[in-house]
Amino acid sequence: MATETKSRSRATDEESTESGVRSRWERSTVRTAWIVAVLAFFPLALMAVVLRPAYLSPWTLQPLAAVGAFGIYTAMTRKLLRRRAILAKPFPAAWEEVLQRDVLFFRVLEPAEQARFRRELQIFLGEKRITGIGTQVDTTTRVLAGASAIIPIFGFPEWEWEQINEVLIYPSRFDEDFSFEKGAGKNTLGMVGTGAMNRLMILVKPDLVQGFRNAGDKHNVGIHEFAHLVDKSDGHVDGTPAVGLDRNSIGPWIELVRRKMAEIDRGDSDINPYALTNEVEFFAVASEYFFERPGVMKKAHPELYSMLERVFHQNLSSRINALAAERKRGRPRFGRNSPCPCGSGHKYKKCCLRRAQAE
Repeated sequence: MATETKSRSRATDEESTESGVRSRWERSTVRTAWIVAVLAFFPLALMAVVLRPAYLSPWTLQPLAAVGAFGIYTAMTRKLLRRRAILAKPFPAAWEEVLQRDVLFFRVLEPAEQARFRRELQIFLGEKRITGIGTQVDTTTRVLAGASAIIPIFGFPEWEWEQINEVLIYPSRFDEDFSFEKGAGKNTLGMVGTGAMNRLMILVKPDLVQGFRNAGDKHNVGIHEFAHLVDKSDGHVDGTPAVGLDRNSIGPWIELVRRKMAEIDRGDSDINPYALTNEVEFFAVASEYFFERPGVMKKAHPELYSMLERVFHQNLSSRINALAAERKRGRPRFGRNSPCPCGSGHKYKKCCLRRAQAE
């Protein structure tokens, strides 16, 4: 009975989250498409009347105008239909295991929030390409790349990742020429592309995985690179993420960054010195710190912590104790007879493991 109740509760949470969050985006898309299609019908109908051959009735060509308007509606809702198809598929059991094992942020979410995280992950991995360059993209790498995208924008339920189309996974660190061959001066863990590489991101596979498996070192290259894209969402990569700061907060943010960089330069800060590179890197480094060790940041850098809560629209204070407890517990191990990580109440071998083997 308890298992059935828990399963029904999870299903209810997922349904309420889907109807409350995604339906707003869907309703907006459908409404806009209908308006444009209706507005397009009238000039199309007028053209049909003006250009018709003399021997045809004006009403003969009106269906063509309707077909044209419907074509516009279909084109504008194509993304919505593709997304519905993506979400109609069951969430892969292998993905769930990676989330439960390696993504601390996910493990401490409430059930309804976890349901939304799963859907956001399905959408991201369903719409974006994750491509291995000289290496295989396994399930863990794929899911962690997607989780890196979801964590920074989880406070924006209707966020659309328009700034990126593809994530390239490299086998090792690379140089300024994107070479990871032996002998190259390799020191780059990840980057957001510009110019010819626009809408591309590069992540180094071992560093991406290690960033999640060591969830307390304040380093996570995936979050770092997607923080750059959050910064870029206003059209400029300048270390001032206007998406989460109103106009009156820009000045205080710039002054805070200046003071914090001075502290790092004097050796009076625990923030990674790489943040001294420039204001852009300061924001990305601070974002890693914020998501990996929010409790430590809140004590050591309360003003910076408060600002980043506003930037990301996420109140991590309520999760600090849970994060600390999970970090102390370490990575869960899933034996065949362990409780299934999906929360069904069944044993792992009779639930997600069975589904994973069947896929």
